[in-house]
Amino acid sequence: MDTRHWLIFAGGVALACVATWLACHWWYGRRVDAANQRLQKVEKARLFSIQQTLQARKQVEALQKDLSEQQEAMAQAQVERQRSRHLEEATRLAAVAEAQAEAEAEAVTHRPAHGFADTQPMA
Repeated sequence: MDTRHWLIFAGGVALACVATWLACHWWYGRRVDAANQRLQKVEKARLFSIQQTLQARKQVEALQKDLSEQQEAMAQAQVERQRSRHLEEATRLAAVAEAQAEAEAEAVTHRPAHGFADTQPMA
């Protein structure tokens, strides 16, 4: 073989290498682009999930705060109801005691001088 054949062979090998490189670049470039798109989609979903989690945590904190405020208000209302019941009971007992005292005072003032109650004829 002479030099000319070697040059043609080397040119053919170089051309085959370039064609192979271009085909691989095109083929694997598409696969890398598809993988990048999937990765970006997953990253967006992850960021969205993080945002949703933060929002849910804020909502849970707000609900827990509202719940504790309501429980505190209910406890205060229950204490107030108990106080009002005790006050009503004390007022009622005081009224009963006052009525009894008035009845006793009236009974003492209406007794006859001899100390015995007047007899009433039975009908």
